[in-house]
Amino acid sequence: MSNVNAIDVANSPAIWVLAGVCVLVVVVQTALFLRLAYRTARSGEVKITSQQCSTALRAGIVSAIGPALGVFVVMIGLISILGGPMAWLRLSVIGGASTELAAATVGVEAAGGDIMSGSLTMEQLSTAWWTMAINACGWLVVTFIFASRMEKLRNKIGGGDSMWMEFFSSAATLGIFGAFCSEYIVEGVKGVDIKTILACVIGGVAMLGILTLAKRFPRLKEYAMGLAMVIGIVVATIFPAIS
Repeated sequence: MSNVNAIDVANSPAIWVLAGVCVLVVVVQTALFLRLAYRTARSGEVKITSQQCSTALRAGIVSAIGPALGVFVVMIGLISILGGPMAWLRLSVIGGASTELAAATVGVEAAGGDIMSGSLTMEQLSTAWWTMAINACGWLVVTFIFASRMEKLRNKIGGGDSMWMEFFSSAATLGIFGAFCSEYIVEGVKGVDIKTILACVIGGVAMLGILTLAKRFPRLKEYAMGLAMVIGIVVATIFPAIS
């Protein structure tokens, strides 16, 4: 095995086929969820119209552009180290770019290698793959056990009051996004990372600006978050070129 080129194995047709099967499962699941959502809306079980479903879908697609750009950058690094199929598979199934890179790094180092060396042995490559897979199991187990109970917990906290439930859900959403954003701001300030701070600030300003414009052009509101993230990322990316 010492004479085997690990990156050639990682990019072999067999690995592409195996990764493709897993990604295909994700695509099928997505299609089934969309069909179920539209079917439920048409059935009248929930107070949501098909038009609202389409609006939510468009907003979700635009909102996914910003995070996808960050994932794409990390994916390029993973491809050069772990091969295209595994990078495609991991970021299609889980999507936690920084987590996947950290797991791969731990795996390579556990096998006595350096992920930044750009040259891994089969043992190091295999250990990295296993670490990435096992690392994701915790999320899947927690989701499997608790996801079905979250709605019951939310209703119990809300006490059946629709107004309180709306405030509670909004507060939870703000808390989640605030926690994600604050982490980068704190690290950016500590490390004097101007690009990180700039991306957060410009993104926030863009969000306010888009919401202001949305008062005159209501259709913009559903795309506000996605556009704000893209603007923040683009400005932070071109900043070194114009500074």
